[in-house]
Amino acid sequence: MEQKIILLILFLFLHFKSGYSMYRPLSVDAIFDEKSFTLVFQTPGSYPTRLILHQNKTTPRYEMAPNYFNCSLVIGNKRYCTFHSDEPFSRLWGNVYSKICAREESSPVEDCTFNYSALDLPFVTNLKYNKKPGTSGGDIIITGNYLRSRGGPNSLLTTFNYITSFDVKGNFSDPSFDCNNITVTVPPGSGNFEFAFDEVGDNLFPFSYESPKISSIVSNMQTLTINGDNFFTDKKLVEIYFDGTIETNFIISVNHTQIQVKNFNRNDPGPMSVNIKINEISTEKNYIYCIPAAIITISSLSNYSDGIVTIKGEKLSSTLNSSFTPSITIGNKQCTFIKSTTNELKCKLDPNEYGGRDLPVNVNFGGCNSINPNNVSLTYNIPTLSSASYLNGLVTLIGTHFGTNNESFVQLNGIGINLKIDQFNVSSDGKSVTFKLPLLRCSLFNITFTRLNVTSNTILISASLSINVINKPNVSNGTLNIEIYYMDCPISQSSEPSITVGNSSSATKCSIPLLQSFTSVYYETKCSTPFGTGINKQFIFKLNSEMVRNEFSYAPPKVERSKFSKGLFNITFHGNNFGNSISLIQVYFNGNNISSEILALKDNQLTIKTLNSYDNGLINIIVDGNNMESLFNLTFPPVIYGIINKDNKTIACGGIITVSGKNLLTNDDDFKVKVLANNKNTTIIIQDENILIVRVDCNESPLFVSTFIGDNLGPNAILTYLEPKITVIPTIKNKKDGISIRIGGVSLSDTIYASLVLSSENVSLSCNLQCSLSPNETFYYSNPIISSSEIDITNSTDCLLCHSISFVNETSGVLYLQFGSISYHYDVKIEEFLIPISPSSSSSNGSEGSSKSSKLSGGQFQVLELVVLMVLVLSLVV
Repeated sequence: MEQKIILLILFLFLHFKSGYSMYRPLSVDAIFDEKSFTLVFQTPGSYPTRLILHQNKTTPRYEMAPNYFNCSLVIGNKRYCTFHSDEPFSRLWGNVYSKICAREESSPVEDCTFNYSALDLPFVTNLKYNKKPGTSGGDIIITGNYLRSRGGPNSLLTTFNYITSFDVKGNFSDPSFDCNNITVTVPPGSGNFEFAFDEVGDNLFPFSYESPKISSIVSNMQTLTINGDNFFTDKKLVEIYFDGTIETNFIISVNHTQIQVKNFNRNDPGPMSVNIKINEISTEKNYIYCIPAAIITISSLSNYSDGIVTIKGEKLSSTLNSSFTPSITIGNKQCTFIKSTTNELKCKLDPNEYGGRDLPVNVNFGGCNSINPNNVSLTYNIPTLSSASYLNGLVTLIGTHFGTNNESFVQLNGIGINLKIDQFNVSSDGKSVTFKLPLLRCSLFNITFTRLNVTSNTILISASLSINVINKPNVSNGTLNIEIYYMDCPISQSSEPSITVGNSSSATKCSIPLLQSFTSVYYETKCSTPFGTGINKQFIFKLNSEMVRNEFSYAPPKVERSKFSKGLFNITFHGNNFGNSISLIQVYFNGNNISSEILALKDNQLTIKTLNSYDNGLINIIVDGNNMESLFNLTFPPVIYGIINKDNKTIACGGIITVSGKNLLTNDDDFKVKVLANNKNTTIIIQDENILIVRVDCNESPLFVSTFIGDNLGPNAILTYLEPKITVIPTIKNKKDGISIRIGGVSLSDTIYASLVLSSENVSLSCNLQCSLSPNETFYYSNPIISSSEIDITNSTDCLLCHSISFVNETSGVLYLQFGSISYHYDVKIEEFLIPISPSSSSSNGSEGSSKSSKLSGGQFQVLELVVLMVLVLSLVV
């Protein structure tokens, strides 16, 4: 019995339990962004625990990572459930059959039978499209958040064609696939539609096909072809508007990309607005198609036709708006509108415009340029050449429309000729131009005149032969060099010119003309000239059939050097172009005519008598009126007046000899001045035109001095030396290697006896002489009065360096000097010589020994002096 009661109670519990039903969770709010979302529920009540997302109606997503709702946060009567997943939100995808697991607060039992749509899950945000599809269809890329969380996954519901879906590309089961970046294939179509990213169409997002685009419009006869894109294929969905008026006579000639409007005819020129609407979607911006005016012919004009231009063609006037007038340009000039009809238009150019050749013409209505099927253009007021002439170096052009502006030039072209002339004169009536013709090698050349880049016709002109003499031939065997201009080109071997000089009956042939360089503007020839002198010699130059008269001058006389004859009786000038006629030559010396002194004449040599002058001067020779280009400086040979040493005296050491004269600086080797002393050469110290100072390297006296001009002997003299003079006697140096003294003086010689007399001995001295005078020092020869004891020498004196190897232990003595028969003696001091003290001398008794110098008493000195004099006399006698 008890067992039955227990079974009954268990049956009743199971019965009541199986009949229990949990209420589905209902969210009252949702908080979300691209990385998280939280659902809000009322408490008490059921709430979600996790999601089971399906890939189709029956199959869950087995690859889906674990997920759950954290619903622990309760604030008041609100429970906040935050969704967590082990995969990123970009992988959150499922379909309408997905399930939700839920529970109640009072029971841990989880119920997973609730539909996915029961929750207010996040809807699509940040929706973007990479482009709109064309009417021909294609792939588009859609990005955003939660794109596939409740729909698909590989189909996208749309309102296109009522209710249909587009294919979504991609493998949603691939863990790396981004569900927030999907590629959708859109089929061909047109117009507006909506996307629904869930499978029930709760949220619709508007979208459309791309608007029609016009790229070009081409007119052919009465058919207007519109090229572009997104025109679709169904004519019933297409509307075409021209200036707001609908056109119905058209076809879609190429699906999506071309429409042809038939029987199009519009008489008015100018812009036309074109708009196309495809299934209520219009072009974003109206396309402007220009209906051009057509130019068939255009009239020419000139300054004398009042500048009226007449243009004939089609669509040259607006029939709908008479005030709609065109802008007309001819070249870069504006032509002012006067009037027009459909087939004719008149405008006016400024009659002072310079004009132009083949200028383009444009008739523009509202920014629409005209067409010119025959490529007609306007030519007016262009410069025109009718004739050209050449006379005396000037070219005259005759024609019209030369203008008066500075933007013109004349162009010369021919063989080796390509010149631009911008210096010319235009006549007041503008019908002639004159300019100086530059020197050209050839006679024939073409001329054009260009004004403001408009060039005239070409005209041929010929200039007459012209020559230019470029040198002066020598009197004999001369060659005349001639520049030839405006000759017949090209040159031939038979073009051999000739000249006839003066009244000669025969012509002299010249060389074949040659160009000196490729760019040379003239030919050059060489012609031999007969013997002659003078200037302005007339001659005739002949080349082919043309003759030109001109003149030349012979080369002027030129003196290269002069030569005095032996004995100086005459002077011969060497040079050239002297001629051979004494009657035609004149010679001037310092402006004085000395033609009467001419002795002989050749073309390269002229001899005259020696002039009664010793002054140098300029020689000018005139031959047959032809002056020297540069005068010749005639220098006369030297003249020696004499040897001017005072009282025939000179200095013994470096003896000075002074010679006076004129023209002593001659460069002529035949008249070089030299001075010998005792038949030995001397050294020049100073030399100018009037004074020659030399130094004698000989100490022998007397001096036999002789002067020479070339090999000719001049004045001579016998000179003797001045007496020597001692000026400086210093202290005698006393060293362990001997004694020495440096004695200064004037007119010293190296013929000397010297000794030092001491109290105990007589020491002989050896002396070397150093003369003070050198070529760099100045000798004052200009002083006419010099006493026998005075010599004008600057800065220094002669020097005797005397020495002996003898050891001296005295502090004074007598110095004896003997120059020939002249002797000197001087009391001198001697440096005290100190002997170093050795260590053993410290124990001596202080003996003074040799440390004291001996001194002579007065009597002893006189006796010693007499002995020395006797020795000197005996030595001189020996």
